[in-house]
Amino acid sequence: MAKPVFIKLLEYGEEVGLSGTNFDHIHSWAAQNNIFSSSGNNESELLLLRDLYFECFHNVSGSSEDLWVLKTEYYFRLIEYRELQESRIAAKSANRNAFIAVGISVFAIIVSAVLTFAQLKTPATINKSDLNALIKSNRETGVQRAVKLDSLQMAQIISAIGYDQSNSKTKRKQATVQGQEVSHHELINKYFEDE
Repeated sequence: MAKPVFIKLLEYGEEVGLSGTNFDHIHSWAAQNNIFSSSGNNESELLLLRDLYFECFHNVSGSSEDLWVLKTEYYFRLIEYRELQESRIAAKSANRNAFIAVGISVFAIIVSAVLTFAQLKTPATINKSDLNALIKSNRETGVQRAVKLDSLQMAQIISAIGYDQSNSKTKRKQATVQGQEVSHHELINKYFEDE
């Protein structure tokens, strides 16, 4: 975005500082820096520049020299303008960072949900050594309570101790061991008695 003529004039006044300037210098500065769309000879542009000059500058010499410096209030306006520009840049940066943070959070939530769903769909497997360590630990600590298992958990434990079932999701209460049908509980108890 191009700076308005007003701001450019204030910056020029700041640049010349207490050395001062006059309207002829301002006019040549405007022509050299293409401040206006044309060469600066347009009457309306010249009047605008003159009005801005007399509004923003004041004569401090009091002598025959025609030196004008930027008024103090316009120094402050220039400072306010710069602060506003900096705060806009900071706000854009903060918004961008906030959108990135929200995007990362949403992505993390989606990934977490997908992984949780995938984990729920994956059957839990218990290997024989872990099962033996758990049972041994329970025996050593004296845990003596009944554990209720559903048919899927029961089938996983039976698979872990080495007995194969054709369909582990079937809610059968019996397993076949050496041609005899025994309950799952009996099969597990027999396994641990053998240990």
